[in-house]
Formats: sequence, structure tokens, C-alpha cells
Amino acid sequence: MTDTNSSLKRFNENCLLVKITTGLPGQTYTSKQASTDAAMVNRADKSRIKTSLLKFTNSDLKPTRFERDAAKALLFAVSVPWDKEGRRIIQVSTYQNIITRLRDHRARFFDARDKFIAGYTNKVNRASRDLTHLFEASRFPSAEEVGNQFSFEIETESITDPEDIRIKGSLELVEEVKLEMERKQVRKLNESKDDIVSRLTERIKTSIGSIKNFHEKTAKGEDTKFFESALTGITALCKCLPDLNITGDADIANFGQKIQKELGYMDAELIKDSPDAREIAINAGDSILDALENYSPDKFA
Repeated sequence: MTDTNSSLKRFNENCLLVKITTGLPGQTYTSKQASTDAAMVNRADKSRIKTSLLKFTNSDLKPTRFERDAAKALLFAVSVPWDKEGRRIIQVSTYQNIITRLRDHRARFFDARDKFIAGYTNKVNRASRDLTHLFEASRFPSAEEVGNQFSFEIETESITDPEDIRIKGSLELVEEVKLEMERKQVRKLNESKDDIVSRLTERIKTSIGSIKNFHEKTAKGEDTKFFESALTGITALCKCLPDLNITGDADIANFGQKIQKELGYMDAELIKDSPDAREIAINAGDSILDALENYSPDKFA
């Protein structure tokens, strides 16, 4: 059994919670007229039909979505979940390494917002032309109102040490609160290990599946493609393991080293050109996958 107390102490000192919260203007609205028209054309009961119209095209909001998604992907790659509200556990040193990039994504998000607002009148006019009699001017607020609907927040929060809580109450209540906080933190430490093993398992399964599919179809003389991302995904995940491994689990670190050693050296051209290399990769991948699927991380109690 691992040392829970020392691990909790490192957890409180070395990790924090980070959440990225963003907002965008609504892209669609339900049109009564379009719903009525659709019901009439299809001879359907109009109470059963709700037709949505696009206020803005996908290309209108694509630049802001790109920066939002890139920032969240960056955070996801080096952190593990804390709760269902989007807060994630990240090591302080890792956060210091990525905060500049996160802020750059946020800055570009608002640059794209400003560009969107600068052309807002043209977007409304285009919507009016495209939607013809379905256009509803009331659905398009002022440029200032729409601009305020864009948001991008990077929220951080320290992880409270149960021993440092300051509440007034009976000794029994204080101890109960401390115990519940400690239980949650222990649970999150254990879940972080499971999350990493799950990521490794799914990554290997997907990558080796792609190699197998290419190998089998090539052997049959079928025309098929192999994408480099099947291999780069492995390397990228292994590179992030020290960041994800917030408990410093030696077994998880060893898995990463083994995966990198046995699969990390391969590139897409080698896989495409060499049946032998594919068989080596498949055998190595199957062996690693079997080990991962039968591995149970040492749990904190």
C-alpha cells in the first residue's frame, strides 16, 4: 500500500485546480415561421416540428472556437479530472509551463471576437439576405451585446489541506469535515491513476488497431491509408506522462518508458513500407495492451 499521508501532503503542495470557462453567442434560433412552413410542406402537425435557423455561419465563429478548443485540449493533455464542473488537477510546475500558452489562446480568442464584432453589421445584413422572409431582426441584438457574450476565463484554485481548515463548530463536526475532505482527495488521487491507465490503454488500442487494419488490408492488396497521428499520438501522450502522473507512480512511469521504447521509434513511412515493422509493432502493442488491461494501480487507502 502506498504512503497516503505523504502523498496527500505533496498533492496539496504541488498541485492546484484549473478550469477554463468560455462563452460564445448563440448560433441558432427556433423560427415559428420556418416550423410552420416545414409542417405545411411535409403535411405534418406543426406542434411536432421546431426548425432552427443559423444566425451566424460556422465560419463566423470558427476562429474563436479554435482558440477555445485548443486551450482546453492543452489543459486536458497535462491534467486529470477533479469534478464534473470542468475543474482539473494540474501540477504547479506544469501549470507554470503552459500558462503563457493558455493566455496566448485567450488573447487570440478576444482578437477573433473583436474581428467578429467589427464585421457584425455585415453579418446581420447577410443573414437578412440569406434568410429572406424568415429573418427576424429582434434575434440580432446590438454589436455591444453580442460582444459581451464572448467570454474566456482561466480560473485557478488551491487544493485545501484538510489540516488547514478554519471553521467554527464542535470538535466532532471539524473532524468530520476534515475526514470528508481527505477522503475526496484520496479518491481523486486514485482516480488520477485510473485515468492515466485508461488513456494509455485507449491510445494503444486505437494506434495498434490502425496498424492492424492497414496491415490486413495491404496484405489483401486493398487500397488503404495510414495516418501519422496513429503514432504521434503515442509519443505525445508518453511525453505528457510526467505531468499527468501527479502521484509519481513508478509503475505508470515505467509503462510510459516501455511504450516509448517499443513503439516510439516508429514512423509512418516505416509502418507503410515494412510488413515486418508492422508485425513488430502489433506484437509489442498487443503485449503492452494486455499488461495495461490486467494492471491494477496501487491504491491509496
